[in-house]
Amino acid sequence: MSFVLQSYLEKYNALLENFNHLKVELIDHAASPFNLGIASARTCYSSKGILLPEDMEKNMELRDKIAVSTMNAGHLTTRQHAHFVFGISGVSRNVIWQFLHAHPYYNSEQVSQRYVSIRGDDWFTLPESLKTTEIVDFHKNAITSYNNLIKALKPYIEEEYFSVFRARKNSKEKYETQIHKRCMEIARYVMPLSTTAYMYHTINALTLYRYVRMMHYFKHDEIIVLVLKMLQAVNRVDPLLVNEIPQPEDFSANLEENDPLSALKLNSGFDEKLKKSGVISRLVSATENPEKIIKEIAESALGYCDENILDKIFNAEMNSSLSDTLYPVTLDVQARILNHLQFTFQKKLSHTADSQEQRHRTLAGARPKLYNQISLHDDFITPFFINEVSAAKDIYNRFMEENFVLLNKLYKNGETLERLSYLLPNAFPVRFYESGDYLNFFHKWKARLCYTSQEEIFYSSLDEVKQLADRFSFFKKYIGAPCYLRKTIKPVCPEGDKYCGVKVWKLSLDEYQRKI
Repeated sequence: MSFVLQSYLEKYNALLENFNHLKVELIDHAASPFNLGIASARTCYSSKGILLPEDMEKNMELRDKIAVSTMNAGHLTTRQHAHFVFGISGVSRNVIWQFLHAHPYYNSEQVSQRYVSIRGDDWFTLPESLKTTEIVDFHKNAITSYNNLIKALKPYIEEEYFSVFRARKNSKEKYETQIHKRCMEIARYVMPLSTTAYMYHTINALTLYRYVRMMHYFKHDEIIVLVLKMLQAVNRVDPLLVNEIPQPEDFSANLEENDPLSALKLNSGFDEKLKKSGVISRLVSATENPEKIIKEIAESALGYCDENILDKIFNAEMNSSLSDTLYPVTLDVQARILNHLQFTFQKKLSHTADSQEQRHRTLAGARPKLYNQISLHDDFITPFFINEVSAAKDIYNRFMEENFVLLNKLYKNGETLERLSYLLPNAFPVRFYESGDYLNFFHKWKARLCYTSQEEIFYSSLDEVKQLADRFSFFKKYIGAPCYLRKTIKPVCPEGDKYCGVKVWKLSLDEYQRKI
């Protein structure tokens, strides 16, 4: 075992025991991660062609010297060649959102709360101080409320479903699963962020180093345990790599943390701006004169600029890389021109919605440390159908009221906001700003304007493109649902049996409206 890991394990032994349900397995990895990084570094200056990882064993003194020098100088693209595929289970949704998915350099496939039923034993990731009878009862109430919401919603969701798919009404039993999934998607809003998930999570060695460097930043014990278990898994195949990882730093040491009163004031000010604009995603800045800029860049990049240049670049029918399912736009000279239009939006989404929005990781989101937005007031987002169904609304509001009563009680008894963040419901709002370029926003918009996408992300995306179209009218004809962008391709809808039942490709943005 590397001496670096040994020192960590000795320091955090008690903490590791408190999170023994959190499992990390190394499913796949590069054969010789450490040697691979150094071989790639030496190849940069090799007159003998490509050097292989096994060649590094021939002169270990030189290998170790290069490892130290590249690490100290920050020449670390060499550490990106080695990848690790982790299987992680028992990790909270809180930490997935706050840490694992809070950066661009990863790939994850996690169990979906939209399409997989939540069981009553999926919530055990909790700080030790919260493992009390009262908290156990709270989680039991959450799963009971979740199941009761599904039952209350089903008749109404079923009615709406068959009003769209009228031909399916004669064989209702075939579509029970689809209706149940729509009910689960809404009911999950009551589940706390302590609810766990299992997932594939793939990162390169450099990202693993960064995980170690930042494992104290969010002040979550679970993050420390997760990172240590990743290190343990990698140590079994390559202790040399683990041994060179720099020590953690607390980059938040000089940052002040909010108390609930400060959070209430900031949240209220944030919400007031959105309320005045009448949207859930507000355009706050945009590149001026986008047509002029695109034409200037096109002339340079393409060597010409004719009267049809905007169509050739923006129109997915003419520039087919924009509608291609692989979205190979980073290799398309025409499409890359769209990187130069920049936008920023102020937005407010539930935690469960933002956990999906966050996966558009080429869009920079200034997301908070979640506990800095806890005001301890009733602060939650309500899905459309909850307000439409009185029985569901009663269940939902009662659970939310009890949730925030409990949070207030625990805070008065000395519990920290960081720990209380585990007890927040999926419905808790994330308030943040998101910035990016047209090309990467377009990738999100074309996916999330689909009528099958998550409700909040659909409407926030619709807010965004409508504001752009109002400000720059030429955008309007270029943005829409996936089917709108591939009107000349058969089948028009790429979703197969998940087709929403509406001919959205025939609608204008102003006509977009959906319930399920």
